[in-house]
Amino acid sequence: MGTTAKEQLPLEVGPLGNFEARMMRNVRAAVEDWDEVCSALGAWEAQYLTRSDSGGTKDRHRAWVMELLSWGRLLRQMTADSEFPDRTLAARVAARLRHLEDKLALWHREMTPADEERILRTAFP
Repeated sequence: MGTTAKEQLPLEVGPLGNFEARMMRNVRAAVEDWDEVCSALGAWEAQYLTRSDSGGTKDRHRAWVMELLSWGRLLRQMTADSEFPDRTLAARVAARLRHLEDKLALWHREMTPADEERILRTAFP
């Protein structure tokens, strides 16, 4: 992705020389913004999802998580490329995506009555 000192851009594309640096700043800023929203969702969950569902709170939460997952998958496509220069950022995106997928499973996975019974028997023998 990057040009080294040995691989100078041709004169006719010289003005694009800092293009990669600008793109990386923008990608990092996008990840920061996305991650900040993902983090804020936890406080919202603690305040609203621990109560009984009134007014579609769980539906709203599911839609938000799905939207954040969608944006995260887009970020993962950019950062997972083997030539992407910031492996730490790529790992951060991957970890946050796993976290969102866990949230989806935790709050929205439907359980069968048999699963509920098994969990109750295990938790309260």
